Amino acid sequence: MLSKQVLRDTFEKAKQENSKFVFVGIEAEGVQETICIPERSFDEKQAFYERSYTEDLVHVMNKNVFIRGLSYGGSEQLDIIA
Repeated sequence: MLSKQVLRDTFEKAKQENSKFVFVGIEAEGVQETICIPERSFDEKQAFYERSYTEDLVHVMNKNVFIRGLSYGGSEQLDIIA
């Protein structure tokens, strides 16, 4: 099950392995999307997700928006969370 700890771990592993991207799969009102975060934005985006999502990765202002998958790596990793 996804949690803020999994979110933190994903960003930390991406940094440790010098990954180019962190991928965040989001479902919003029934629409799925994948956000591709470049390494230069890891810290800022991690802080944003930690502020904006509950422990279970549901958006604090809209329960119909949630993180459904996390991954990191190069662009070839995009299919992992689709």
